[in-house]
Amino acid sequence: MRSAPISYDEWKSRGSYYLWNGHKVFYRVIERPDSETQESFDLEKNSNTKPALLLIHGFPTAGWDWCWVTDTLCKHFTVIVPDLLDYGFSENQHKKICTILDQAAMLEALVRELGHDSVHIFAHDVGDTVAQELFAHQQSRDLDFRILSAVFLNGGMLPDFHRPRPAQKALAGRLGWLWARLVKKEKMLGGFADVFGTDTRPEGAFLEEFWPIIKGVNGRASLARRIRYMMERKQYADRWVGALKGTTAPMILINGTADPVSGAHAADGFEKRIQNASVIRLHDIGHYPQIEAPEAVLEHFLHFHKLDAATDKA
Repeated sequence: MRSAPISYDEWKSRGSYYLWNGHKVFYRVIERPDSETQESFDLEKNSNTKPALLLIHGFPTAGWDWCWVTDTLCKHFTVIVPDLLDYGFSENQHKKICTILDQAAMLEALVRELGHDSVHIFAHDVGDTVAQELFAHQQSRDLDFRILSAVFLNGGMLPDFHRPRPAQKALAGRLGWLWARLVKKEKMLGGFADVFGTDTRPEGAFLEEFWPIIKGVNGRASLARRIRYMMERKQYADRWVGALKGTTAPMILINGTADPVSGAHAADGFEKRIQNASVIRLHDIGHYPQIEAPEAVLEHFLHFHKLDAATDKA
């Protein structure tokens, strides 16, 4: 595995904030590769006709974990990468629990703020669940923009196929806030690494890179608030699974089958129940395909969108 192509601090320096219901929400709009200078990239020429792509990250990380794929994606799309409420650089000044419904409402407001009337979605983990709520809004005709398509990575879209790890169960428990404060950083990072594939597991300094993004600006206590989505998935299962079954937008799941949380077993369940979507399996890849196998993820993503990866043309 390669170290991150852009540091967490550099990612932050290129972002912006906007206020939503008392929350200071961090986001980036990426229209040129981070690896290219302004002088070498004709922004005006490349931004006028590109469709919008909304990237929705997973638990417990933030928008930075898309940085392995954004340089390619922004050649074809105007890429919108927020940190969900209480995650990453998005400040939760009131320390309140933010529900999936809150997350979806925040993203709807952000897309409206940025002036887009349609978006494609690329989501991972809890981001998949937020996308499901956005689909539910669209089907009830109360979404401000149109979802044109969705690409999902590993996540618990079907709650009965979700297999939470011991750390997730501890965080979701009655004393989750205390566990989050007291458990050693090394144990947290070890549990995080365990959901990667055997040959793609982060170690050493590379694994340490993830600690600031896992903790976020809201600190360890926020982990126990963020994990509440696991209960919401059961509460809203009919609504959110129904949202996938009822949409006419093209969808695909790219699944790392070695993921113990939502790997091969979840891909099989998704393929059986959500028959209006396609499934791609990445063998020996774990819970974070966009980090573990970015080239393969991009290949399948671009093929789904009928884009030519070799020439960067539609």
